Amino acid sequence: MKQSLKMALLSAAIGLTLPAAQASVLNFDAMAHDIYNGGDLLKDSSFDFNVVGGGMAGAITNSASCDIIDCPKGNSSNFYLASNDSGFTISNSDNLGFLLSSFESSLVAPVAQNIPFSVAKLIVSGRDINNVSFADYFDLPGQNAAGNWTFSQFNFTNPARIYKEVSFFSCLTTTSGDCVDISANQSQFAIDNINVTAVPEPAEWLLMMLGLASITMVMRRKNKAQNNSAGIAS
Repeated sequence: MKQSLKMALLSAAIGLTLPAAQASVLNFDAMAHDIYNGGDLLKDSSFDFNVVGGGMAGAITNSASCDIIDCPKGNSSNFYLASNDSGFTISNSDNLGFLLSSFESSLVAPVAQNIPFSVAKLIVSGRDINNVSFADYFDLPGQNAAGNWTFSQFNFTNPARIYKEVSFFSCLTTTSGDCVDISANQSQFAIDNINVTAVPEPAEWLLMMLGLASITMVMRRKNKAQNNSAGIAS
């Protein structure tokens, strides 16, 4: 009975040390409005944003403050603006893998104009924890009936994939929907509410479970030796 209680307490203690999945919404609300250049590093929750691009490559802003270019309307909270053909890469600050379930995004036009149809795609690419590369493409809608760009929600095609690093870029498209070369500072997008969940990599779980198995074996051997000694003494 005592031995079973010891094993139960040990299993519970080790279970508490296992890193749990941590869900977060990366919404940029805790960040001050600012402009970023390529190579700058931003942090939101336990995730790093590496800005990719040349010159003024991005900004934290909102619909009310974004008045130089044609930004999406109706979002009073902060969002990230990737400008001048730029993008960014996400990774976990603690070097954990992570899941991606959804995000909100919109095209940002360099000048105000009436575009009621899709003319761009968001490109989400990178690698998973097995270093397998992937790329997903999402059509960014055109303006609504009021002539405004607005955020749309997008769901990932493989929400169970564990990512190591993910990049977000956009491209303008041809009439057939194919991406054209990124140039002339025409491809810009806004992004908000990226739903992520940091998860321990399988190797971490395996090591901890192997540790539990080893401790269990040692305790069983010790218990057996104690029983044998008791039998000899009697």
